[in-house]
Amino acid sequence: MSILRPDAPLVEVRDLARVFDVSKPWLNRVLEGAPRQYLKAVDGVSFDIRRGETFALVGESGSGKSTVARMVVGLLPPSSGTVTIDGISMNDAAAAEKRQHLRRRIQMIFQDPYASLNPRWRVGRIIAEPIRAFSVVEGEAAIIARVGELLALVGLHPADASRFPHEFSGGQRQRIAIARALASNADFIVCDEPTSALDVSVQAQILNLMRDLQQKFGLTYLFISHNLAVVRHMASRIGVMYLGRLVEVSDGKTLFSAPRHPYTRMLLDAVPDLAMVGKQREGVKGEIPNPINPPSGCTFHPRCPLVFDRCRTERPEVIDGVACHAVNGARAAA
Repeated sequence: MSILRPDAPLVEVRDLARVFDVSKPWLNRVLEGAPRQYLKAVDGVSFDIRRGETFALVGESGSGKSTVARMVVGLLPPSSGTVTIDGISMNDAAAAEKRQHLRRRIQMIFQDPYASLNPRWRVGRIIAEPIRAFSVVEGEAAIIARVGELLALVGLHPADASRFPHEFSGGQRQRIAIARALASNADFIVCDEPTSALDVSVQAQILNLMRDLQQKFGLTYLFISHNLAVVRHMASRIGVMYLGRLVEVSDGKTLFSAPRHPYTRMLLDAVPDLAMVGKQREGVKGEIPNPINPPSGCTFHPRCPLVFDRCRTERPEVIDGVACHAVNGARAAA
């Protein structure tokens, strides 16, 4: 049960950061005289997710999206910053007991449906595991009946409970993963690129299923993806990440119709123009720099068409949903 007022965000992320030690082994460092090396995968990310909405994080591979997702659900401890879900801190030791009651309501759907299901367990046992772990229903007959209901809910047959994961296609396996996420009566689900390993036609089926389930049960999604077409179909609000930082946060319609950050515009220009409108497009240039030794100032400046001297020395802060000296400077001047 929620402990906050109904209009409060379900998820609040503040100044979230994660640093990984990627140094060589101690003996190698001594022999080579090499220093320790650190990779800042996530650097000061803040956002809110309202109840019943889908908030998406997009960006190129290596931008830190999946690291954020794992910190939000508690699979990875943050180096600094806070994650609060329904008023309960996910990283405060004093809130450990409250977190135990909260965990039933948080689930995750992973990218690879071929690796996220235990190949030695039958589907019925896979889906029943959260039901047993959180005592959602009591009694073996009630558990079996609930597993059948969940399988039917995601478009499979209750008889499929007796089969093994290898007997299903990729799309069917992802349906099983969705049923497992719903088994604990979760209301917040983190989706880490749940359709990227599937065929395009199957992707649409899974996305439509997720939207239907969201409307039916009032689910809240954190949706991680690099596919802007998928995000456009799913998300009500979108955060664009680049090298561990949020560079733009906007509602979906505004982001696709009037993107403000140069990186967002470049990502959108890289999407194939099916309408053949013939407008001039600027594809994504260059690659994400080495995160161990990122550029000074704005980390996007080596690839940015609007770069000027300030960009090379001063890191921009997020102002009115966008972190860009050129955009915010032009707004201030206007």
